[in-house]
Amino acid sequence: MIPLALLGCTGPGPTPATPVDTDTDTEVPSPTPTADTAAPAPEAPTLLSPAEALDLDPAPDVLHVSLVAAPHTWDGVDGYAYNNQVPGPTLRARVGDTLVVDLDNQLGMPTSIHWHGVDVPFAMDGAGWQVSPVGAGETFTYTFTLEQAGTFWYHPHFDTEHQVDLGLYGVLIVEDPAEPVVDSELVVVFDGPAEVAASEEDPTVDPTPTTWLVNGLREPAWRPNAGETVRVRMLNASNAGYVALDDVRVIARDRGLLGAPDAAVVLAPGDRAELEWAVDATPLAVDAVPWSLAGPTVNPAVPLFTVEPVGASEAPEPVAWPFSPAGPTADPGHTDLRYTFTGSAAAGWEINGQTWPAIAPDVVSLGSEIILEIRNPSPAHHPFHLHGMAFEVLSIDGVPPAQRLTEDTLDIGVQETVRLRIEADNPGDWMIHCHILPHAEDGMMTVFSVQ
Repeated sequence: MIPLALLGCTGPGPTPATPVDTDTDTEVPSPTPTADTAAPAPEAPTLLSPAEALDLDPAPDVLHVSLVAAPHTWDGVDGYAYNNQVPGPTLRARVGDTLVVDLDNQLGMPTSIHWHGVDVPFAMDGAGWQVSPVGAGETFTYTFTLEQAGTFWYHPHFDTEHQVDLGLYGVLIVEDPAEPVVDSELVVVFDGPAEVAASEEDPTVDPTPTTWLVNGLREPAWRPNAGETVRVRMLNASNAGYVALDDVRVIARDRGLLGAPDAAVVLAPGDRAELEWAVDATPLAVDAVPWSLAGPTVNPAVPLFTVEPVGASEAPEPVAWPFSPAGPTADPGHTDLRYTFTGSAAAGWEINGQTWPAIAPDVVSLGSEIILEIRNPSPAHHPFHLHGMAFEVLSIDGVPPAQRLTEDTLDIGVQETVRLRIEADNPGDWMIHCHILPHAEDGMMTVFSVQ
């Protein structure tokens, strides 16, 4: 998990250039630097929320934005971006609003936008199953109503592994006006650089990141005001890396507020979480304990960002969030569908022995309740993601969760068996896949058809 350690002292700065005697063109020996004369280390870049998209419609219940997907160089890599920024513009709306997004594809290749975690009509899902992507130089307008509060995200679902890894992702926030307003908010997107290149170079190598980008920056510093309560909305946009946090106050996950706050969370690729961060005057270093695709490792901690509070105020009291405690639904005991995740990095990845796109969709009736069992006998974790609908977690290895959990992305560990309940209330041919994007690209994907 992520320990919140006291911020250590910075190291010495770069060695100063040797001065030259301009009369003789000879070097003049410099005095040995001391603690008082050494050049200070450069200040870490400031961690800020990604810039929000400009609303093109003055109507209060419509958010209309333009997203241009185009080549963009960032973090020293020739990649892609939406509107020349990585992460892409944050989209902020309220429950009940209509979202209108004009996508202009200037990538020179097809692309699409998938609205991860949002219950959209099938034609708006942006997935590449019986839906054509947006061609190079073409435009497409996505339009749908936002019905669920929470922190969601958007990314391509065409050539997904490459396009996401190279910078095409952004956060969608859907606010519930009934929830408390806190002092400030921070949107944080974690990404691991150059994961695709590492996995292609040797497919047997675990492509989890050994360094992290936080809002496109390496080891930035967050400088909040001491004494404030901050709502921190976190997204793991990494292709394959995990971010684990403990000693935190988790108030929400994939589908909005929890029934009760939690003290820890593991963000698999595609996962989101919201924290209530009561800021005091203590500087902190936030480090990630490394995870591989087989779980936590004993490798050294990986820096994420530092916290450098401004001021000397004490931390405020917890916010009275409108939590609605509820236990999980009782498992009815039967199984309607079963998915078994198998394979390896060397042999490829499968669901029920089938490799995408040579799959047979499972067909269920609109309005039915489906009990789904997922087994993972493979040697790697697999974040299970369902398009178009959420699901309730009934049990993990036979143990019900402590509170009702409604998710759209759930990490399934090695040798775990998970049981889920799905209300098939959204017609369409919906993708089911592992959100380790190299796994999905290598075949761990199928279709859940609601007819």
